[in-house]
Amino acid sequence: MAGHSKRHNIKHRKAAQDSKKSKIYARIAKQLEINAKWWADPSMNPSLATVLNTAKSAWLPKDVIEKAIRKWSGQLGWEELQELYYEWYGPEGIAIYIKCITSNTNRSAASIRSILTKYAGNMWEVGSVAWQFEQKWVIYITWKVKIEKIKGNDVETLEELDNDLLEEDIMETEVEDYDLSEDGARIVTEFEDFINVSKFFQENSYKIESAEIEFIAKNTLKPSQEGEEKLDRLIDTLEDNEDVDSIFHNAE
Repeated sequence: MAGHSKRHNIKHRKAAQDSKKSKIYARIAKQLEINAKWWADPSMNPSLATVLNTAKSAWLPKDVIEKAIRKWSGQLGWEELQELYYEWYGPEGIAIYIKCITSNTNRSAASIRSILTKYAGNMWEVGSVAWQFEQKWVIYITWKVKIEKIKGNDVETLEELDNDLLEEDIMETEVEDYDLSEDGARIVTEFEDFINVSKFFQENSYKIESAEIEFIAKNTLKPSQEGEEKLDRLIDTLEDNEDVDSIFHNAE
C-alpha cells in the first residue's frame, strides 16, 4: 500500500510539474509572437532578442520557437494577439496591475472580471492604478558561463555566481537598482540603458536567464497576514488563467 501511495505521489508531482512547464511554454510562445509582430529579426528587435533568450533558458523546444516567429512572418495562419492591462485595488487597498496577452479580448475581460469579483473587488478605470507604477527593464542573471575547447568543439558550462565579483561588475554599469540572492541577481535598468547593460553582462560571460519590462511600484504597502494570504490566493488564481502574462502589485 505504501508503494502504491509513493507511486501516486510521484505521478501527481510529475503531472503538476508538466502542467507548470506547459504554462511557461505557452506564456513565452505568446511573448515571442507579440514581439515578432514588430520585426521578426532579433538583431533588429531587442525585445524579441530578450524573449528568445528567455525561451532558450527555459528549454523551450526549437520547433515551438520557430513556429511562434513564423506566425508573424506570414508563413503560418495566426490569430492576432493583443496586450491588455487590467487595474484593480485588492485586499487592503493593494494596487494590482495585470498584463494579459490574448487573441480574444472579450474572453479575457470576462474571465479576469469574474476572478476579481470573486475576491470582492471590481476593475477600475484605465489609469486609476497604473500611475502608481513605473516601467523598467528587469534583467535576471543566474549563472556565469564558461566556454572550453573539448576535442575541437566549444563546450559551454555553467558556474555558480560569485556575488562579490558580480556586485563589482554591476557597479561598472548604468544600473538603477539590484538585488543579490543565492538564486542570482535581479537588476533594474532604465529603458535607455537596457541595451548597453545587457550587452555588458553578456560580454562578461554572465547568463541572462530573462529580461522583461516590469511595472515597479513607486511606493509599497504592508498588508496584514490575512491580507497577504488573500493576495497570494488571488495571484495563484490569476496565474492559472491562460490569458494572464504578468501580475504586478505594490505589496511589500
